[in-house]
Amino acid sequence: MTGTIRQFFKEPPDKFDPREYLKPARANIKELVRHKLVDVLGCAGKA
Repeated sequence: MTGTIRQFFKEPPDKFDPREYLKPARANIKELVRHKLVDVLGCAGKA
């Protein structure tokens, strides 16, 4: 999440609104959790 926020601040450095930089950070975390559950732990379709 921190890496995504840092990348966001590099591109438009004048935007410091949390609503702007947390959107891509949340999407990154969501994808990371999905990857861990499905690909690493093998939990796909077992709920």
